[in-house]
Amino acid sequence: MKHLSYSDQELLDLLKKDDRNAFEMIYFRYWEMSFQVAYKILQDIPASEDAVQEVFVEIWLKRNKAIILNLKSYIFQSIRFQVFKIIRHNKVIAAHVERDFILNFSTNDGEDNLVLNDIKQILDEAVAKLPEKCRQIFNLSRNKHMSTKEIAAVLDLSPKTVDNQLNIALKKIKASMASSFVLVEVIIAVYSGR
Repeated sequence: MKHLSYSDQELLDLLKKDDRNAFEMIYFRYWEMSFQVAYKILQDIPASEDAVQEVFVEIWLKRNKAIILNLKSYIFQSIRFQVFKIIRHNKVIAAHVERDFILNFSTNDGEDNLVLNDIKQILDEAVAKLPEKCRQIFNLSRNKHMSTKEIAAVLDLSPKTVDNQLNIALKKIKASMASSFVLVEVIIAVYSGR
């Protein structure tokens, strides 16, 4: 690649002239950093890759219009924006799934209520298998509806530790329920509020 030794500003100048090689160099220079930033927050490889792809597509599409003073900062901020868009989108979907799920079971006959009770029992058993601290954090979050910051304050932990424990809990619950229930993804999405 002939643009390997160019500065970010030189690459941006070439990009404004529709230079695909400059775009590729920007991509290769910043893809790994972008992915790491997205993955650190999302903890999901496909979603992180999607966020990175969206940012680089936008850079290419707006190459003649965007005013970028610091490429690294611009990419970093764009990745964060995409990540939060994904999180916001997933919360909206989860809210709709939860509403539809509850409506379907609350309006159907007694047999469906038995199924719902079975699902709840399987879920409760999965939660009971969690390590004590993990279970405590999960219950405070999901049953007491406490925020990460509130849980961290009550248990004298860092918010990052609380987030990590919640992610561990969801993974363990999902693994525990996988053998018992086919719709585990829907249940976890509904129960996790994601």
